Amino acid sequence: PLHDLAARLYPLRRSLTGDGVRATLHVLGERLPMLVQHEVPSGRPVLDWTVPDEWNWREAWIEDANGRRIVDADRHSLHLVGYSVPVRERLTWNELRPRVHSLPDWPDLIPYRTAYYAKTWGFCLRHRTVLELDGQGDDAVYDGCIDATREPGALTYGEVILPGSTEDTVLISAHVCHPMLANDNLSGLVVSAALAERLAARPERRYTYHFVWAPGTVGAITWLAQNAARVPLV
Repeated sequence: PLHDLAARLYPLRRSLTGDGVRATLHVLGERLPMLVQHEVPSGRPVLDWTVPDEWNWREAWIEDANGRRIVDADRHSLHLVGYSVPVRERLTWNELRPRVHSLPDWPDLIPYRTAYYAKTWGFCLRHRTVLELDGQGDDAVYDGCIDATREPGALTYGEVILPGSTEDTVLISAHVCHPMLANDNLSGLVVSAALAERLAARPERRYTYHFVWAPGTVGAITWLAQNAARVPLV
């Protein structure tokens, strides 16, 4: 069932690059054994972009002076600003506050923020939590930890080609970069994987179906650069 696949993919730590993308494609590959994972090294020019460094994180949290963990990205990946550089610091709330993002109009929601192309770091909190911390005063002390790596590696994308009786090709693409967002990326991943599975089971197809699962923008650009002969660029 589609819901079961979505539930399995939901907690994986997806971003533009990294082990979360590979894990996601591995799960899709269990249903689509013909899926091929491609690795494109960091620093490679792709059209007018460049493949970014690979990012992975192990833990990210904020603790108060009593050791109480106020924020923990293990509980929800959106608590960590995507592509944050590693950090381990003790800060006052006045110093930490500029690194914290929330949605005042939706106090129970965790915002989604990234820093793909800036070397910075931050956390995303429910605004109700921010108001509680504001109440502790500017001089309250907190420990912040982001155990992450951002270094040369690779951008990963997945591809399935289902040949048809003609060379006319239908291209279907979905993004694999957003963590813990059901309607953004995850729904497209699940529906496109189910479609590929259905089409693969057909004894014959008129059209060739080409599926691509890649991180947003730079992943699509990378795929286009790798397939310039197949998809003429206008």
